[in-house]
Amino acid sequence: MEVVLEPVVSELVKGLFKILGSNEVRDFARQLVGGVDSEIKELENKLQMVEDLLRNAEDRQLMDKRVKEWLDNLQHWAYDAEDLLDEFAYEALRHKRKAEHQASSSRRFICLPASFSSPLFAVQMGSKIKKINSQLEKLLQQRSAEREFKNLPGLPPTNVAALQKPEETSSVPLGQVYGRNEDEVELLKMVKSGANFQLIAVVGVGGIGKTTIAREVYNHKELEDIKFDKKAWVCVSTTIDVLTISKKLLQQFSSCVPDNLNDVQVQLKEAVSGKKLLIVLDDIWKVEYIEWEKLKSPFAAGAFGSTMIVTTRHTDVAQTIRCSHTYQLKLLSDEACKSLFQEHAFGTGAAANADQISISIYERVVKRCKGLPLAAKTLGCLLHSKPSKTWEEILESKIWSAFDESDHILPALKLSYHYLPSNLKRCFGYCAIFPQDYEFEEKELALLWIAKGIVQPSYKQLDEAEWEYEENSLKVDVETNILDKLMPPSNLKELTIQGYGGESFPSWLGDWSWLSKLVVLKLEKCMR
Repeated sequence: MEVVLEPVVSELVKGLFKILGSNEVRDFARQLVGGVDSEIKELENKLQMVEDLLRNAEDRQLMDKRVKEWLDNLQHWAYDAEDLLDEFAYEALRHKRKAEHQASSSRRFICLPASFSSPLFAVQMGSKIKKINSQLEKLLQQRSAEREFKNLPGLPPTNVAALQKPEETSSVPLGQVYGRNEDEVELLKMVKSGANFQLIAVVGVGGIGKTTIAREVYNHKELEDIKFDKKAWVCVSTTIDVLTISKKLLQQFSSCVPDNLNDVQVQLKEAVSGKKLLIVLDDIWKVEYIEWEKLKSPFAAGAFGSTMIVTTRHTDVAQTIRCSHTYQLKLLSDEACKSLFQEHAFGTGAAANADQISISIYERVVKRCKGLPLAAKTLGCLLHSKPSKTWEEILESKIWSAFDESDHILPALKLSYHYLPSNLKRCFGYCAIFPQDYEFEEKELALLWIAKGIVQPSYKQLDEAEWEYEENSLKVDVETNILDKLMPPSNLKELTIQGYGGESFPSWLGDWSWLSKLVVLKLEKCMR
């Protein structure tokens, strides 16, 4: 079952209140004809009603598909309303600046009042706001029976109003691996068996620890005696792309990597020829035999004893790639699950003490984790910050029954997401625009959050984080990348780009069919 993040509507509504509450918007609305001011006030009143409904709706959606559908519709409405109010706020600010400019200009001339605005704009804006008011009224009527959201068993209240799997690496994280000694011994035997370029598949359900055990074997001291000449680790994920994976492998053996498949594989074959290899291809979901044969062909030149380990959820992947050994990873024992949970739930900064936790709670923790280390770790991390009195509520949450029996790991992950502050949910949800295993820069992502209005940092915070940009190649690449992603809407009328340090402007800036309504374009202090 695929998890789709629910819309964080409460944060969007807060943003709408913020726009409506600004002095510029209020003053400007009063000056306009066409009933704009009354429509703005009506919108505020309706949003108050939405806030009341949201208190229970975002929790209730997990158990009621009708509520989920209503929230989805409300999210679409909120984005449309945000676009419209952004346009209105821009016009309000422009008039304020115009008034300030007129006040500072020579008073010898008779000027139109600063509040002057086109009657056509007022009529059009009034009509648009009336339309979104009407749409919101329909949504409110749809859920007008507020009792549907009240006094219904849902989730414990939080403090505030396709899940992408992160790419794993060969680096060993801090913390102990529990309950995998026997698995480790068996896999080491397979690796040390000395067969010529053997394929070992580690198979198991999501969250069972396939990557963890592969990492333990990859870095194990016992393999130092075998003296592998070259080692490489690549995260594959959903699709086998021969060129991409071959390039990632070559990058670990050579600093010079061409762009076409033939040259990449020729260099890869030269790099591994006569060398004893240990290669891990982590998290393969689907593979075609012909593509797999292309991918592995350069490694036939490797020395005797070379080994490739693949991790996958699907037994048919192991069958397709003709594995020498298929190792089915079993669920953790209850004791190992409990130990892993305790490691992450207690320790420095924990809100609860281990002595406060009853045996019955531990038993329910083990039951909820279902032998999956990722569930134990996730649940431990979640409860680490919660006082012991709330543990029982979380363990009895309706989330656990909102998924099919086959979804062993998703309830724990969903709980972890649910207890994020709502502003962080938007930050996390925004990352869904990136393809799986995309490696983004921290600064790039943060600036995109800022540009989209998801976060509002102060200059002081930016300075403390040492995010001052220096004129170097990193800055140029990051700025070019960010501006390329910030393509404006096609109805944009005025655009100012200030302080840009990239070497070239994005392609959308020259596409006048896209920016057909653009009237003013200002480039200020663009250093290159």
